[in-house]
Amino acid sequence: MKPGERLPTEKALTETLGVSRTAIREAVKSLESLDLISVRPKIGAIVKPPSPTSLFRAEHLTTAAHQQQTDLLIEFRTILEVGLASLASMKAEEADIEAMEKAIEDHREAIQANQPAYPADIAFHVAMAAASKNPFAVMVLQSILGPLTEQRMKTNLIPNSAEDGLRDHRRILAAIKGRNSLQARDAMRAHMRTAEHYSALAKDLEAVNHS
Repeated sequence: MKPGERLPTEKALTETLGVSRTAIREAVKSLESLDLISVRPKIGAIVKPPSPTSLFRAEHLTTAAHQQQTDLLIEFRTILEVGLASLASMKAEEADIEAMEKAIEDHREAIQANQPAYPADIAFHVAMAAASKNPFAVMVLQSILGPLTEQRMKTNLIPNSAEDGLRDHRRILAAIKGRNSLQARDAMRAHMRTAEHYSALAKDLEAVNHS
């Protein structure tokens, strides 16, 4: 469909696709959250002009949801975040350091309280991206927060995952505070290997639970 065109009515989609109205409503909500359509009262769902961000989100979320190839997400994150860590070591300001330190402290407290640590985990990566002072990189990281959060929710269930993530974050921050670009890159690469390890364990656990 072209930008400006209206999607068929809920009733028409239900009959054409042979699914429930609930499924149609959830699909429309998803398309709206991806910024691919605009839902207007008394008019319906209108296709929006595509933007690089919306297309990136749609493509990546489709891959993550339907193929469950979390290794692709980690591969892409390695390309992106190794560079971000390097930039952060050169450009981070005091407020950026404080934001990363707070995320690490929240991560530690979550572990001690036996609470999910993934919100603080994500917050650290967002703060590091902000410290890079590169708005394009920040936009790209924001675009993958959905599948990244989903992945973190799953790996959070694996023993020692949160603890090892916290250890890695501390090493990354130490390199950034020390203004050591090479160490920051190496620490982030090691963190991505940790993420890959626990993602594989989470995928195995999910396969067992569904067998």
